[in-house]
Amino acid sequence: MRPEFERAGARLAIVSSIDTGAQEFIDTVWKDGDIYIDEAEAFKLAIGGGEKYKNFWLLKPSVLLSLRKVLTHGSSTADVTDKKTQLLGGTFVVKDGEVVYSFKETAAFHNGDARELLAAVLGKDVAELPKLETPKQAEACDLS
Repeated sequence: MRPEFERAGARLAIVSSIDTGAQEFIDTVWKDGDIYIDEAEAFKLAIGGGEKYKNFWLLKPSVLLSLRKVLTHGSSTADVTDKKTQLLGGTFVVKDGEVVYSFKETAAFHNGDARELLAAVLGKDVAELPKLETPKQAEACDLS
């Protein structure tokens, strides 16, 4: 859905607590995207974070399914051993200097619905947006 955000004039950015693997991520899936390093984790705390993920969450069926996809298509896990990657984060939309939408990351590592984010960018209700077919991660990243 990145093209829809770009057409709406949204600037997408990633906020990470560490820079480990950042360049590889940019080169592989985030071409021309912005990444900001927030070593103090102020973003995560402001979004309502503060909860650390629990290792047993990795056994949830939704997480295991995602893991299977990662193992199939490849992924770097160089950043997952750092203590700063264990604090849950989330997503938010800033419009005219104000936060108009925020979503706290869930225990299943879900960071919100892209259509809800786009609706917030456009100042619309999500029901007003046309249904979009979202490509599978492997198709979107074209990891072949």
